[in-house]
Amino acid sequence: MSLENAKQNLKEFGKELGLEGLEFDENNTCILGIDDEYSLHLTYEPNSKKLYLYSPLLDGLPKDDKLRLRLYESLLEGSLLGGQMAGGGVGVAVNEELILVHSTLDMEHAAGNALRNYAPVFVEMVEKWRKKCQEISEGRGGEETAKAAPAAVMPGQRPGGPGGFIKI
Repeated sequence: MSLENAKQNLKEFGKELGLEGLEFDENNTCILGIDDEYSLHLTYEPNSKKLYLYSPLLDGLPKDDKLRLRLYESLLEGSLLGGQMAGGGVGVAVNEELILVHSTLDMEHAAGNALRNYAPVFVEMVEKWRKKCQEISEGRGGEETAKAAPAAVMPGQRPGGPGGFIKI
């Protein structure tokens, strides 16, 4: 049932993009090129019944230790509770010099339009972080690029309110 839901989500997403017939390959993966600049990978994993969305943020890590540290700190801060990563996270493959941002959608319970609704948010976040990572790796700014998403609010916490938690 969840595989069929993932296929339906991909089909609906394809319609939204004007790409009729969008399908998973034999590895349950669909790779889309975004503006000839990077790729959006969609992989359905049957054991977890989740649809994984992931994209590269940077190919090649900065050689300078200070820049690499600044990049890692920025990524860790942005991924705290998924606050600036559209609810997802980020990972680094050091040997491959690759940074990936990722998120998941539960296909066992998701609506048939979950991917269509979520993907634009994910892609917008990827574009902001790609720019920020590139700026940092080149030793330029990058401080304000990815600050579009508000910080996450914990359950029971009042957004923006003093005191933090509500008494029950």
